[in-house]
Amino acid sequence: MQKRKNKEIIDLKSQIPYILVLISIALSHFIFKGEDLKTFLSFIVLIPIFAIFKFDGRIPVGYALLMLVLSAIVLAFYNNENLANQLSIYAYWLLVVGVICLTIEYIREERSSKRKK
Repeated sequence: MQKRKNKEIIDLKSQIPYILVLISIALSHFIFKGEDLKTFLSFIVLIPIFAIFKFDGRIPVGYALLMLVLSAIVLAFYNNENLANQLSIYAYWLLVVGVICLTIEYIREERSSKRKK
């Protein structure tokens, strides 16, 4: 029984970065209603979280690609240009977050490889 609980906790921990990105998107869309500064802050706060806990920087990039696909679908099938634009803006911020996180990961790897030499 204890092993099962530990495995469930480990599985939940691996899902945290995905959940954080979803929370950021949900906050921006439903709570902040796409207000520029609040949306910016809700995505930028992901950078230190991903850097400190060493989450994979490709996760926000994957979500950004998904948002771009959703934006194209919304525009093509539902003709909702405002929603498509909002999804594109979220995709942009997720790309910014992802690139910064990947840059931080790259710098960390370079430093650690120099120390080993």
